[in-house]
Amino acid sequence: MPPRCVGPWEILTVIGRGGVGTVYRARHLLDGMPAAVKLLGPAPAVDPTSARRLAREFEVLRALEHPNVVRVFDAGQAEGYSWLAMELVEGLDLRTYLAPLAGSPILELSSTHGTSPAHEGVGGLVFDMEAWLREPETHADVEAIVARPPGAGVEDIRAFADLMEEPETADGSGSWERAADPPHAVDLAGGEEPEPEPPSAALALQLNRPERLVRMRAVIGEVLGALDFVHGRGFVHRDLKPSNIMVDDARRARIMDFGLVKQLTDASALTLSNRVVGTYRYMAPEQAAGRDVDHRADLWSMGVILYELLVGRPPFPSSVPAELWREITTIEPPAIREMNPGADPLLAAASERLLRKDPAERFQSAAAVRVAAKL
Repeated sequence: MPPRCVGPWEILTVIGRGGVGTVYRARHLLDGMPAAVKLLGPAPAVDPTSARRLAREFEVLRALEHPNVVRVFDAGQAEGYSWLAMELVEGLDLRTYLAPLAGSPILELSSTHGTSPAHEGVGGLVFDMEAWLREPETHADVEAIVARPPGAGVEDIRAFADLMEEPETADGSGSWERAADPPHAVDLAGGEEPEPEPPSAALALQLNRPERLVRMRAVIGEVLGALDFVHGRGFVHRDLKPSNIMVDDARRARIMDFGLVKQLTDASALTLSNRVVGTYRYMAPEQAAGRDVDHRADLWSMGVILYELLVGRPPFPSSVPAELWREITTIEPPAIREMNPGADPLLAAASERLLRKDPAERFQSAAAVRVAAKL
């Protein structure tokens, strides 16, 4: 069972589950301030690379003070669990926030993508929560713990990772080990690919309704502004997707989950050569091929997100990894305005340019996307 407290934070309830950890609602032991705490563990269930990425995520987010980037408070290691405390964003992920209709394809994608959403509900809880809550609280010397400088526990995470050192393994975030040659697609249909179906008339009306378009333009503008800030400080997110973008009750967006972040000038990247990390559905071709990436990989991911929001289905819809790899690297998706003639023309054009296979043919900055789309 997880610890009742980590650092100055009391663990309360489960918010969601990811590939290697669980996110909990928590509160500060002294002032009751709410937070979200990501726990990785218990050891040896988590590989050391995941723990080091958590420490890295804390250090990166400490350097990224922006209204549309989630804030972090502290990090450390307790009872075999590495932990990260961050701002609790009360709201919806991007897909749900802009969902046109309950039960429509755009909502169902979250359960068919094979991704690891940051906020999934409480299903699959593996310990007895009621018994855990009945245990007496044993957190000693609270004032001394609270007085410890934020981030002092990051080295504890790294030291703990050193103790359980192993070769890097798949991290559960949708990564695979790339073979010498690309994976070969399997022709399940035994013939040519079927023509993609445009959204139904009813769904198209919902996708294009004015209120939804106003919300979409506002939130995408904020996300692009945050991306421009992140990229300007030399970082690439590498796992941008709808479930990693939250919109709070005041309709302000936050980019979340920087566990796979890369600093362009960092020679000690936490990824082995030829290892692909990220979520297949939103990977740029160069990322899917295991090559070095820069900020333009995040811009590709924004193109995928925009396409999905405008059409109601992703540009590369296969659920078979090898086939999805082929689609991303070789197939041009159907034009957005052919699939949904009523789609916002500026957003559609921006998405299609962002989905160019060659990074040099995409927009070269998030700021340029905002200007072109008039966001």
